[in-house]
Amino acid sequence: MWTTSRIGLLVGAPTVQAFDLGRGVALGASPSLEAALDALAGRRARLEVVLSDAHCRYLVMARPGGVRNRAELGAAMQLRFRALFGEEASWLVRHESAATEGHDFVAGADQQLVAELERRAETAGLRVVSIRPHWVAWARHFRRRTRRGAHWVVGSDGEWLSLGYLSDGQCRHARAMRLGAAGTDLADLLARERAFLADADPAAPVWCGGVALEASTRRSASAPSAASLWALGEP
Repeated sequence: MWTTSRIGLLVGAPTVQAFDLGRGVALGASPSLEAALDALAGRRARLEVVLSDAHCRYLVMARPGGVRNRAELGAAMQLRFRALFGEEASWLVRHESAATEGHDFVAGADQQLVAELERRAETAGLRVVSIRPHWVAWARHFRRRTRRGAHWVVGSDGEWLSLGYLSDGQCRHARAMRLGAAGTDLADLLARERAFLADADPAAPVWCGGVALEASTRRSASAPSAASLWALGEP
């Protein structure tokens, strides 16, 4: 039985932050995935990984007509994702279907990075028990607040920012972007993203996590740090 410590990893580009989840403390940052896993070698820990949005992409698509089952829906999502972000072989793609016909959420992670992570972890005697994209992790962190009504969820690691719009718990829009190209003023970013949503609520609350941004429109009481993704900080 695996009874050793739990380690949380936030895999950035390239910095990797590590957290001892058993003791509830940060272990510091490493300049690369290789260095981070080498430092943990021999601990026989379980790894709970969050991937920066430098390594992830998101898609929300309207349910296509004529889909007869989950397999056909999955195939349609894969094709749409590949058309937007490149060949499917370079992405590990997962989707979450809406309970009824509506908008379906698709997330993709860099497949080569995931393979490298799993290979290096095994070599170091570590076990990967979960891998989550950054925005997905923040959306789950705030899920109790976003089950009813309309909300924005925003997460940033300082280099990349991800944001999504949820209505009654259903994701209607999601995007990952590099901050250097997009700017850092959240009010401006949200104004641009609302253009893709004809029925977006202009007064929808905004929940932010990670690195603090210029966020004059933020309505969250605080912007929890990355440690909160593993319940190590205040929500």
